[in-house]
Amino acid sequence: MNTKPDIICFSSTDWDDVWGSRQQIMLRFAQRGHRVFFFERPVGPEHLMRYPTMRENKLHRWREGPRQIDERLWIISLPLLLPGRYFSHLINSINQYVVLSWTKRFLKQMAIDDPILWLYKPEFGKLIGQYNEIISVYHCIDEFTVGTKGHKKRVIQSLEEQLLQRVDLVFANSTKTYQNKLQKKPNTYQIPSAADISHFAQSMNPDLVPHSKIEHLSHPIAGFIGNITKRIDIDLLTETAITLKHWQFVLIGQVYTQRKNIRHLQKLPNVTFLGQVPFIDLPSLAKCVDVFLLPYIDGEHSLFRSPLKLYEYLATGRPIVSTPHPEVYEFKELILIGASKNEFTQQILNSQQDTEALKAQRLSFAKQNSWDHRVDQMEAIITSQIAK
Repeated sequence: MNTKPDIICFSSTDWDDVWGSRQQIMLRFAQRGHRVFFFERPVGPEHLMRYPTMRENKLHRWREGPRQIDERLWIISLPLLLPGRYFSHLINSINQYVVLSWTKRFLKQMAIDDPILWLYKPEFGKLIGQYNEIISVYHCIDEFTVGTKGHKKRVIQSLEEQLLQRVDLVFANSTKTYQNKLQKKPNTYQIPSAADISHFAQSMNPDLVPHSKIEHLSHPIAGFIGNITKRIDIDLLTETAITLKHWQFVLIGQVYTQRKNIRHLQKLPNVTFLGQVPFIDLPSLAKCVDVFLLPYIDGEHSLFRSPLKLYEYLATGRPIVSTPHPEVYEFKELILIGASKNEFTQQILNSQQDTEALKAQRLSFAKQNSWDHRVDQMEAIITSQIAK
């Protein structure tokens, strides 16, 4: 008989999005004996209008219904919600009532008793206490007020403060986020990002076939894996690609930014956008890359980051060039940091002087920062809290 509590997870991404901490953590909890019910990100009609790919994916998911992808893991897509949840407490309350009513019908069929409630978004505070949970967890991997202002910012702050008052336990990934939440919730623990070490280490396997989409490109190749959002410095990438004409630049991930300057980058002959690719394909893509990039903008977004991609890059053994931000300086012995456009470009060139000793240091550090280790930490903290 399974003695481990079920987990009801309300995610901020869909399961088939670019794989990150939410999928990695919940998969491991399922593998350790918990039944996991992963509710995908909530969306309104405004999201479907803005992002055609999301619209296609959501329509498919709604037609498909609940999907069991492992013995103990179910993926469920929430119904369409009202727009404006970050502008109105009333709209958010209505949405949470819809979510609660809809999910309870499904969960009742699964005979869930005394689960762990795991939340990723600030508007989910009203769900706490509604599932007879033994403990509630807020896993804060994003600062939702970053990039917002005025009334919207005040509403998000209010929603999160209400959540922090009610939730039992907070996990925060970056140092800045940890310090921020600790002021409001003493029961806060810092759990940084990590990597699926064995998966990305496959890129060093000499028998692995390079990915067909980029194996034809000439070397050297600089690569980025992750969604192209407002956090990415498009101007820096454009100027760097123009300067390093003999380099190929490969960007792997869905484009979410609507900025006009991205069109210039997309038109450059030595830049390739691959869009979103399955997680399973990343090692064969990484095998083709000579240096990985972390071209994040210098701003508020960078203050609250625990860069998951950095850990994944380290697990490939490849050299890494990053723009400066607080969490990167912890790794300054392992990666190359360029503050200006000229420095960033020069560090890409410097990466060609990489050594086996530096590669060994990167791989050693990566092994100490696996998702298995992070889930060990989380499980120990949760078990201790439940015991109390």
